[in-house]
Amino acid sequence: MLNRRVLRIGAAKVALLIGAWVLTLAAPIAVGFLGTRPIYAQATQDGVSIPRFEVASVKPVVQDWASRGTTRRIELGSITYLNITLGEFITMAYGIKHYQLSAPSWIVDWGSSDRYDVVAKAAGPASKEDIQKMLGPLLAERFHLLIHRETQELPVYALVVARKGPKFKPGDGGALSMAPADDGGFHYKNYTMEALAESLSLMTSMGRPVIDRTGLKGTYSFDANIYNLTKGMSAAEWRDAQVKSDAIFSTLPDQLGLKLEAQKAPIEIIVVEHADKVPVDN
Repeated sequence: MLNRRVLRIGAAKVALLIGAWVLTLAAPIAVGFLGTRPIYAQATQDGVSIPRFEVASVKPVVQDWASRGTTRRIELGSITYLNITLGEFITMAYGIKHYQLSAPSWIVDWGSSDRYDVVAKAAGPASKEDIQKMLGPLLAERFHLLIHRETQELPVYALVVARKGPKFKPGDGGALSMAPADDGGFHYKNYTMEALAESLSLMTSMGRPVIDRTGLKGTYSFDANIYNLTKGMSAAEWRDAQVKSDAIFSTLPDQLGLKLEAQKAPIEIIVVEHADKVPVDN
């Protein structure tokens, strides 16, 4: 049996909008066991057969991964994901958040050198959702992926509205985006509260998932420096401050009229029972 640990918000995806770079960090979290429901990386979902890729190349990254760029592209009927951890592929395949994945560190850690290039194409046109569903059978075939589901009671932070109410305006219906502001903060456009909670979950300093319990629907736009960043920071300083800053507990109420409350919540988790580091030959 593999030594398992539960991914905690350590796993971070920091969107650097200028370069479309996604960063993920991982660390452990304490959980309480509630129950299990065994499943496998399957070729069916809800009794319906999941279509498979017509052709697929799955190769381990052999050169220093840190010296390579990262590609994430899903087009009509195809996927090209280069220099990606197996953990990210699993979260895509099963539609879960990063903190819902319990797996060995080589799978979930951002700094893991075990990374893969996946280039696959369906027999015909397929939506992004279809492509993501096809990943499950592909991972089972190439990595011999074996998983099961558990419901665990996790320590979480609930994102709620502060006493004086929210301090932002409705979005304009456009795409979600985040762009640097002159003061070191960002212009956030068309964010749902769920998207904001998910972005907070990615911060190492959180130490637990952040779930949206604001009750606010729709999208919102606002200017904020919730990570307490300073204009002129180097890329490394900017990254470290954004994923490690604990200023969020004071900046959220002051700037956005929101706050974080420590709670517990039952969350379904996917546990990796087995996965090969070296995928089956193409």
